[in-house]
Amino acid sequence: MSFKIRNSIVLAALWFLITAAGLGYWMWWQPRHLKVTQTKITAISKQLDDLPALTDEVQKLTVQYQDVKRRYDSRSKEVPQSDASTQTYAYLSTALDEIGFMKFDMRFIGTEKRNVWGYNAYKLEAGEAQFNELYKLMYFIENGARLYKIANVRFTQNEVIDNATKETKQSILFEMEIHAYFVGDIPELGTSLAAKSLTSLPSPFDPFKPLIYLNLATDSPPGEINAEKAELKAVLPGKAFVFMDNELVVLHLGDKVWRGYVSKIDPANSSVEFTLDEGGVLRTMEKKIQFDRKLRPRGTP
Repeated sequence: MSFKIRNSIVLAALWFLITAAGLGYWMWWQPRHLKVTQTKITAISKQLDDLPALTDEVQKLTVQYQDVKRRYDSRSKEVPQSDASTQTYAYLSTALDEIGFMKFDMRFIGTEKRNVWGYNAYKLEAGEAQFNELYKLMYFIENGARLYKIANVRFTQNEVIDNATKETKQSILFEMEIHAYFVGDIPELGTSLAAKSLTSLPSPFDPFKPLIYLNLATDSPPGEINAEKAELKAVLPGKAFVFMDNELVVLHLGDKVWRGYVSKIDPANSSVEFTLDEGGVLRTMEKKIQFDRKLRPRGTP
């Protein structure tokens, strides 16, 4: 075989290989690669089309996150992972340290569980307090550091007569159900930087204070002048002499007596007028010297 023929065969083989590679690239690899590239271009184009919506969603989620974080950081309630009656009693005792003595019995009712959270129910019964004290207790329960809620409450107005002062004292008998909440799976809620202990606050007007008391004492306390039982002995300009508890007492205009004061002295009529406040009812009472008693001879029955 001549050198020329051999070279022609080698060149023909090279041409065939190059042609076959070119056809394979053009007919198989290039369309496949083009299809993959087109798919990527389509996906990128879709993402670019969705970019405004994604931007809005990111912005919305950012605002939501900031709001949740702000509320979490500023929350004023502590919700422990569990609650026990001893913890609740100790928590209410901190309120009583500020309020003062208050009478009530605390009884555990039961536990209510809802998924990851729940509450223990307690009954405060046989309670008695002044309105100012009761208001502070309820304010502490609703606005204190721990998450407590008052489920229901019942009030009864009560009036008693103080044996020492003979004054009518008003109090409120109450029963109350409170719920102490807990969250078992979120220990982060057990503390709060924003939770603060409540300071003493003035109570509003007492809506339970009666305008007229129903129970009034009939006997005055020692040392007080009872206008009902005092006996008028003499009346002079600007002063009156009354006999009370085996003692002669001088009264002037405006002097205080039990439940009232001397409002008028009338020497011309030998009378004295008292203005009395009988549990919210104002009454004027006039006392005169009794001249109708006749002197009897000694030894006459």
